[in-house]
Amino acid sequence: MGSKNLTLIFAIVLFLFLNFPSRTQASVGALVSKVCMQSDNYKSCVQILTSHPQTLAAHTLKAMANNGLKMAKKDAIATSNFFTGLANTNPASKQALVLCATYFKEAVTFLNLKGLEEGSASLDVHYALDQAGYCETALSTGHVHIASATDRIQKWKSVFSAAYAAVITLEN
Repeated sequence: MGSKNLTLIFAIVLFLFLNFPSRTQASVGALVSKVCMQSDNYKSCVQILTSHPQTLAAHTLKAMANNGLKMAKKDAIATSNFFTGLANTNPASKQALVLCATYFKEAVTFLNLKGLEEGSASLDVHYALDQAGYCETALSTGHVHIASATDRIQKWKSVFSAAYAAVITLEN
């Protein structure tokens, strides 16, 4: 066999090696797909989970649920801070906006990793969703119609949905 043929074979093997996903990558994709089948919005769930490097590094359902809870917790903190900032710039709606900031701070307490160990994570996570509902009620009762507030709640709900799907998949 000539060196020309050997070089060609080496090039083909290298090409195939670099262009086919490893078992690890394929299993992460399958894991995300399995989790997102439990979500309200499959496409959004896949987008959220695959956009975070920590989730892509997760190779078990428990790691996926753990990362989902971390994402939802981080987003709940950001949402609370968003409402605090909005309250400072909208004096007429301050009371309802401060309530929303408080509700999302409370949501953070329900998005704890301890629930995964105790098997109560799905209930805890559901309580976090209740906090978003309380915020929506406060905004409605206070006649607050701020598009960015509604958008922010919807964004959090999308992240929540992905986290909840991961927890439900783990617990089932």
